Amino acid sequence: MRKIVLLLLCVVLLTSFSTPPLRVLFIGDSLTCYTGGWQDMVSKHFGYQSLNKSSGGKRTDWMRLTLNDHLKRDSMFTSVFIYGGCNDAFSYVNLQGAVNNIQMMVDSCNRRGIRPIVIVGYDPIKVMVRTVYGTETTDRCRARYVEFQKLMVDPKTGLKNCLIIPKDTSVTFKDAGDGVHVSLSGQKKFADWVIKHL
Repeated sequence: MRKIVLLLLCVVLLTSFSTPPLRVLFIGDSLTCYTGGWQDMVSKHFGYQSLNKSSGGKRTDWMRLTLNDHLKRDSMFTSVFIYGGCNDAFSYVNLQGAVNNIQMMVDSCNRRGIRPIVIVGYDPIKVMVRTVYGTETTDRCRARYVEFQKLMVDPKTGLKNCLIIPKDTSVTFKDAGDGVHVSLSGQKKFADWVIKHL
């Protein structure tokens, strides 16, 4: 009887000290806002407790300020997923400046002992075949997004001291109704790509 009581006590003690889920934060633009999208799929796959601070139409300067402001109040995250730059490419801002904004977010995470994970994104050549903006604007923005992604991973100008999820090769125009925002089929492919590279 004594052995059974000790065994039950051990089981109770071992199960009462379960590890809480890892907390992660997502910062980005509309590409990280899809309800039930890639970020939610990644969180579900790994059992993350997640906070999504992403907002549609935002550039990397907004992301940097928003992330820094939030981390001043709450920095209890194991990882921060950073996915932005599409809106920088669609505007006329300096692309190296956008990469620098992401590097500042990476540095802010590292100073706090948070693992920064930067997502390069989907392949604009495959996804941005046509958009709602017309041919000239689409061509300009696609070329700028391609250039931005190259700058992110360039050995001289690119990001340092972070995990970089490389450019996705699975999402295509068929997965993006407007040539920019990815539908549920693309969200699943993109989530699988991120999970594979974590």
